[in-house]
Amino acid sequence: MLAAFALRNWRVIAGVVAVLVLLALAGLGFWQGMAAIDAMELRAAATARAERDALWRAEIATSNALVEKARADQALAAMAADAKLRDAAADFETKLKDLEGRNAELPHGDRVGIGRDRVRLLNGAR
Repeated sequence: MLAAFALRNWRVIAGVVAVLVLLALAGLGFWQGMAAIDAMELRAAATARAERDALWRAEIATSNALVEKARADQALAAMAADAKLRDAAADFETKLKDLEGRNAELPHGDRVGIGRDRVRLLNGAR
């Protein structure tokens, strides 16, 4: 009985089967399209992430270079200040030894009080 129905209506059954096959193919195509869109989205996100990371790595490298330059400049300034301080201390020591020597050369070095010669000596030390 089913076979007789199929023989009488084979065109309708073939049409229904064709429509079902077309729907299945359309669904498969839609699924592949969505998978392709998803893959493109993932690639775009990965590319954007890589570009952002590269940008920030460059910014950090630039910042680190500026910090290192500032440190080097500060170290040079500290060395220059240290050298200037050492020179000033050496100059002070030299002047002090000279002043002590000239003071010792003055007569009456063991007297209490300051004489006219010592006052002149101290006024010249300023």
